[in-house]
Amino acid sequence: MLVDKYFVDTAAWVALYNPKDPYYFLAQDFLTNSQSQKMLFVTSDYILDESITLIRIRASHSEAVIFKNSIDVSSMIQVSSIDNNLISRAWDIFCKYSDHEFSFTDCTSFALMRKLGLNKAFTFDKHFVIAGFEIYPG
Repeated sequence: MLVDKYFVDTAAWVALYNPKDPYYFLAQDFLTNSQSQKMLFVTSDYILDESITLIRIRASHSEAVIFKNSIDVSSMIQVSSIDNNLISRAWDIFCKYSDHEFSFTDCTSFALMRKLGLNKAFTFDKHFVIAGFEIYPG
């Protein structure tokens, strides 16, 4: 059975849990469509940290709790840890792209995606395109 894998970035998580986000409806539509297909979503512990914090600030504490609890029970979501090897790879990316405003967390995501052979990201962050990845919903 073929499973389509997408990395999920903070921008997508925040959009899904914040009705005031300009990408809220696009994110909701993408998630709804993904439920009818065989998809696996991959994210990282760095992204979870960033997402919980931003959902708390931009939406509410209760939405941040709902978000984390939904991650914990979902069979469609795999959370990968950023280890020392990935931190080293991310640092190389960060240093190489001094002409772009990549956050270090972005760079950890790029390093993880390359390690896992992922080319697709569920995000609204154009930095992923600059780094050579496809973004959805686009």
